[in-house]
Amino acid sequence: MGWCTTRDLDLFLAVAGDYLTSKAAENTLLLSAAQDAREAQEARDARDAREAREAPAVPDGAAADPSGRLFGWWEPPDGGGPRGAFLHDPPAPLLIAGRAPEMAAALATELARAGRSVCGVDAPVAAADAFAAAWSQRAGVAVRVHRRSRVYRIAGLRPAGEGPAGRARVATAADRPLLVEWLRAFRAEVGQLTGAPEATADELLGYGGAIFWEAGGSPVALAAVTRPVARTVRISMVYTPPELRHRGYGVAVSLAVSRAALAGAGERGGGRVSQVVLITDGARPLRQAARLGYELIGERALLSFGPPTGPLPRLRGQP
Repeated sequence: MGWCTTRDLDLFLAVAGDYLTSKAAENTLLLSAAQDAREAQEARDARDAREAREAPAVPDGAAADPSGRLFGWWEPPDGGGPRGAFLHDPPAPLLIAGRAPEMAAALATELARAGRSVCGVDAPVAAADAFAAAWSQRAGVAVRVHRRSRVYRIAGLRPAGEGPAGRARVATAADRPLLVEWLRAFRAEVGQLTGAPEATADELLGYGGAIFWEAGGSPVALAAVTRPVARTVRISMVYTPPELRHRGYGVAVSLAVSRAALAGAGERGGGRVSQVVLITDGARPLRQAARLGYELIGERALLSFGPPTGPLPRLRGQP
């Protein structure tokens, strides 16, 4: 067996969906990306249907998926169903589910044969290293460690009475200017957000995914949570303005979001939530994780691929 690839999201989820959801906490990034791909596909289908009613039919082939996304699953030689998966959306790093180095190295060969352009890889550490080594050798590119992170799952929450004074509340349309400001500051500091802060703010406000921690009647910290997928949500960012840090506000809003999700506030659009995942910077591990109710379930690496290595081509006419 080996890698099977497709541009058909429905086929991908039909074959690899059970594997991905069986380890939903570990595979949360790929599951969220697949959910985004589904919504983009539905929006595109609705737009095409509307245009078809308003304009003559398009020629054959003109309605093909223009996104360039590619999906795939890996089946080991002994069979038994998928044991790995990937999602590649060319503007973003390749996402890999699965830890086997041989699987990731084989994927580099598969994508190179398909003529894909890969700007980076986001995967469990062993898989990221193996893919990067194979891809660098094939494509002749430099590899840079962009970020290492730790993946935590909230197993049991600490008592609600602990922590700083204050309360959590869902951001509303009136909070949009502050939300945009803090999203912009977070992106400048950490560099993890893709897309414009304004668009991200509107999306979060649309499904209640932005939560403030208030102290003294004013917001002092922000957490953003993804929409549920496979009964799992991920805290995608936690931000506290520099002048308000080291007071426990970030932990307080993270725990409040987790408690609300597990209590049923996150039931919209994915069923009752059973797991909450938090991914932190590997250089700043979550201290006292066990006491706060978190358990470490894995480590990931985001590697970026740079310009070709080796000597630069000589300029025409240069002596």
